[in-house]
Amino acid sequence: MKREFVILVLIDIVDSVKWIERLGDVKSTQQMKVYNRIFRGLLIKYQGVEIDKTDGALLIFERMRDALRYIDEYHRLVEHHLKLRSRVGVHCGEVIMHTNHDLFVSRGAKLIEVDGLQKSIAARIMSVASAGQTLLSGPAGEYASAVRGDQVLRDLGKFKLKGVYKLMNLWAISSSAKRLKRPKNTDKVKYVRAPKLTPEQQVQRFWRSTLYPYLGLLLLRELMMIMSMIELMGACPRLYLMEMSRAISVIVSFIHGLFYF
Repeated sequence: MKREFVILVLIDIVDSVKWIERLGDVKSTQQMKVYNRIFRGLLIKYQGVEIDKTDGALLIFERMRDALRYIDEYHRLVEHHLKLRSRVGVHCGEVIMHTNHDLFVSRGAKLIEVDGLQKSIAARIMSVASAGQTLLSGPAGEYASAVRGDQVLRDLGKFKLKGVYKLMNLWAISSSAKRLKRPKNTDKVKYVRAPKLTPEQQVQRFWRSTLYPYLGLLLLRELMMIMSMIELMGACPRLYLMEMSRAISVIVSFIHGLFYF
């Protein structure tokens, strides 16, 4: 046994049981052969290794750039050729790796096995991803930020993973904004806290919550002043516009004082 730092990628077909039931055993098996060619062929292209396989698979990569390129092309090919949606979870960390004896491999055991907490964390992350979505753990997201290419990487906030003591940031990565949404809570993964705002987001929130209403009041005050002048000239019935404009002026002056202070 030895410890190694790896990038864990878990891929899974969404609603695979319903899909098999709808197609039947024969047609679904034929389609699964295509699926296997896709995900295994891409492993050769991007230097990944298959560790385990069910209707999805556990894969490991040495480089995050290769993992992200693999995932992007994997999503596109599965959706184009099979009209299926898959979900993906990505995590990185130290795992325990060991090989099985040739005798056990000849009886169906896997040649390489991966164990440890990081494998369970990757499974938790994948389980909460929605159809077509790729979610990354906090460490994987920070790693991916430097090699993401033209894909958008979004911090989704802090989540509580069942069985894991510390809260963990989750990230979403995609070239489509629809696939960057925060996932729904499950019994194993729950949303806890929003991510920290970037400087750009802080400026935007300031404009939306403070300056825009302030500018709106300024415009309203000027409009009320004009209407009150019309009222004083007798061009319209008395609507107490002057009193209203004075009240708005007091509010504007108060807000302006807060800004000045």
